[in-house]
Amino acid sequence: MIAPRPSRVAAAHPFTPLVASLAVIALAFLLPAPAGPLALAGALVLTAFLVGDPRALLPSALLAVPFWALLFLLHALLGDGARVAVGPLRLSEAGTALALTQGARLTAIIVASVLTVRAFRPPRFVDAALVAGWPWPAAYLTAATLNAIPRFTQRAVQVQEAMRSRGLRVRGSLVTRARALVPLAVPLMLGALHDVDERTFALATRQVRAEGVTRRTPLRPPADRWGDRAIRWGACLAVAAAAAWRLWG
Repeated sequence: MIAPRPSRVAAAHPFTPLVASLAVIALAFLLPAPAGPLALAGALVLTAFLVGDPRALLPSALLAVPFWALLFLLHALLGDGARVAVGPLRLSEAGTALALTQGARLTAIIVASVLTVRAFRPPRFVDAALVAGWPWPAAYLTAATLNAIPRFTQRAVQVQEAMRSRGLRVRGSLVTRARALVPLAVPLMLGALHDVDERTFALATRQVRAEGVTRRTPLRPPADRWGDRAIRWGACLAVAAAAAWRLWG
């Protein structure tokens, strides 16, 4: 069986998607609304196809669609001010613009975050951080924090499936879901604490905090190509330009 080809985000230098994601968060609030956030969200959706990871759009949609529905209901349908007819509906002009702006901002941030998390490889990030001169504890803690998101999500799915097989009802009314919260949260928290304890013990046995060791040698330092540097500098310049336009435009 042929292994799936990694996306271009996974093949890039580990710092590149992180810097790009931070730039997307900044641009989502700096670009003029609502056209700027809408264009940014559309660019992120197109980017998912260009980098070879269109499957990232499915979890992104599952996260973004509820926000769109809530924003449309609160601002477009129930908003105040002048109204405009859109088919059988009469929507608030200001509320619709606000809903489009906030929805586009959230969509852009969600898509960028999902692409980054799906492509994140802790060993490559730690090697890149060590090459950049980061202290070992800072490099490991950053990698462990970013890697905890997919691990925690996977563990939550496993706990939910295990509890459902034992007869626990996790779907239905709000009361039913509230009753299932404690049986789901307790094993999830205990499993996460056990995972932290195992990792701490493994690091201690490998003398991670050994005295006299100031630098550690990366095993496979990722190549920092000119394209990665161009993307990072371009993202920083785009944020600086948007901030300058916002302040003095």
